[in-house]
Amino acid sequence: MSLISVRLATPHPGKTALTVERAHTLGGIYARYGAKTRIGKVVAGAGAGQIYLGLGFEDGKSMGQIFEKVQADPSFAGFQEQRDTNPSSTVTGPEVYRIAYGQLGQGYPMVVVREYAIPRDKHAGMVALMPEMDALVKAHDINFAAAVPAYAGDMGIMWAAYYFRSAAHLGASMDGVAISTEFQSLVTKASAFGSLKRSWVISFM
Repeated sequence: MSLISVRLATPHPGKTALTVERAHTLGGIYARYGAKTRIGKVVAGAGAGQIYLGLGFEDGKSMGQIFEKVQADPSFAGFQEQRDTNPSSTVTGPEVYRIAYGQLGQGYPMVVVREYAIPRDKHAGMVALMPEMDALVKAHDINFAAAVPAYAGDMGIMWAAYYFRSAAHLGASMDGVAISTEFQSLVTKASAFGSLKRSWVISFM
């Protein structure tokens, strides 16, 4: 059961660079103990301007073990002290999500996330549509994955993530895949299980 921990930082005026530097610092500490780390900026949609830090774990056991090692690391204590004495951003999270379908697109520099409001008892129906969606977008070199909350402020959601090779790749998909009859048909089917709340685009660093 793969898990991802997500932090979003809204930089204070003039402190975007410091916020990015601190995301790399914290991500590096976690990576030292085995977490997969991705840092990016929300460039469009909900939360535009925020700095994203995602930490990937193989399962709950490894997540807990890595967390304990990070908490005991002196560099983490130093990081916390610097953040407390000279705040650079307002941070939400960490929230933890379980990968419900597919795999995170590690080799892809951009991702579009679509957040659906969906009751827990409707998750299975939504997931059952995903192999069809996966096959459709994979033909266009788009990686598809989905996640559901394990520890989060809103438990009634599901994320559908589409990973792209570049901004041009993303733009081309908007002109082709997104308006295709096949894609819109799947979106209509998905609406039987949940409603689309918001979306955003992350460019990874």
